[in-house]
Amino acid sequence: MSNIRLFLREKIVESGSIVLESEKIHYLKRVMRKKNGDKINIFNGKEQWEAKLNLTESIIKPEKRTRVLGFVPDIHLYFSLLKSKQINYLIEKVCEIGVKKIIPIKTEFSENFNFNYSRFEKIIIESVEQSDGIFIPEIEKLTPLKNILENWSNDRKIFFCDEDREGKKISNYSLKKNDKIAIFIGPVGGWSFKDKLFFKSLRVNKVNLGENILKADTAAIVCLSGLKGLIDE
Repeated sequence: MSNIRLFLREKIVESGSIVLESEKIHYLKRVMRKKNGDKINIFNGKEQWEAKLNLTESIIKPEKRTRVLGFVPDIHLYFSLLKSKQINYLIEKVCEIGVKKIIPIKTEFSENFNFNYSRFEKIIIESVEQSDGIFIPEIEKLTPLKNILENWSNDRKIFFCDEDREGKKISNYSLKKNDKIAIFIGPVGGWSFKDKLFFKSLRVNKVNLGENILKADTAAIVCLSGLKGLIDE
């Protein structure tokens, strides 16, 4: 059985047929050297199936469901815009770890560039395919920090990563399985005084990520991994 995994948006039905896009056919034939009758894994964000290829007709036939989506921690990651290469890395790694929603935010010191959603959605799918996940995280439109916090729901716990190191270490927090969590990662150079004022009226859990000052993408990985570890315990 091949360990190749493909994400498909279609509903998967046993003994049915799913028409594959030309891009996926090219990948299977030219890159992975697959042939008619070979089997791969397909998933749609809810379940995974073993399926047989018919590359002549550009279809795939689901044969057996092998996995269903389990519990997904309700973690939202908010990050200030970084350079494109850093965002690519951040999205790739947080999807490997597991996150429910990714929200880019506009802050005072954010990088300024056009946000390529189709590119980042592709990174999300490839990361989940390669990390043996099933759930596909959602990525939202770029939103100013002020707008997000003005409409904040108090039932979602805020974990605020700041370079001042005044917060508690992640290991000193405790979480329940069904807690709703939001992680906020600032821009290169840290949060501005103006940005921090937007959090003043909210209950915020400040996070200390250690003695070293971490890059924003590294901070996102460390904080998400640590908090998810508390839920998985």
